[in-house]
Amino acid sequence: MSIVMKMKNDYILTQEIEQGERITDSGLIIPEEKYNRIALVIEASNNLEVKKGDKIVKTIGKGTEYTFDGNKFEILHINHILAVIEED
Repeated sequence: MSIVMKMKNDYILTQEIEQGERITDSGLIIPEEKYNRIALVIEASNNLEVKKGDKIVKTIGKGTEYTFDGNKFEILHINHILAVIEED
């Protein structure tokens, strides 16, 4: 059985991209949850500027967390996207 989520209005379904811990030049360890703002768009409504597969920079703590089959997702309003990452 497969499940399809169709996002309504101005909402997108995202999944965070793992980045690991960061260590500063002075040796401080910054846990991943303090800076992880990059996510992959899994699904978006048709009328948005982002599309499935885009990498985005998002706000932290503004979406609704959703877990399915052990995978964590976040549903965000389009206003919580800070930027779309374009790679060459």
